[in-house]
Amino acid sequence: IELWFNDYLLKKSPIDAGFPWINYSVIQFLHHSIDRKMKVLEFGAGGSSIFFLKRGVELFSIEHEKIWISEVKKRLAPVQLSKWSPNLVSSNNPKTNIPKPEDYLSPLKNIKNASLDVVLIDGRHRVESIKQSMSLIKGGGILILDNSDRVDYQEAFTLLTDWSLLNTSCITNASDFVTPAAIWIKPSFDK
Repeated sequence: IELWFNDYLLKKSPIDAGFPWINYSVIQFLHHSIDRKMKVLEFGAGGSSIFFLKRGVELFSIEHEKIWISEVKKRLAPVQLSKWSPNLVSSNNPKTNIPKPEDYLSPLKNIKNASLDVVLIDGRHRVESIKQSMSLIKGGGILILDNSDRVDYQEAFTLLTDWSLLNTSCITNASDFVTPAAIWIKPSFDK
């Protein structure tokens, strides 16, 4: 509640607060789960980028709007930015400003299989982002889907049926509404 009070009543945007624009249950989960040895992939840059980089992780971001990458760069020190690989994927469609899925996801070819500790999906083409990210996550790694209640994203629950699931729903950073988010943990297989 204190975080919400500070963010909402003081009118701090997620990027000014340095938090993902996601419900506070997920923020708390990440706060207790993240350490500086981790490799993180996020779909959608902004407050989440600041959150991760301030915690010293190696961060790979995919974003389709230049302003969010610029805003993050303004707010962090060079030492924090040195661990960031932002990938701006622009659209050729002036009507929607949304890149095609194959373009949006093309930076993933630069990530090794089973190398990521956390994937946060809060950008475009979310189900396709999940499909393309599953093999990139280590056993025991975390995948988070914001707005997991949306009908368009229900395929995610089928895709990740063998993963442990924690559904969250509470008030969202810098807002007065409740949103759900799903947190999955990839199974670890001992050989």
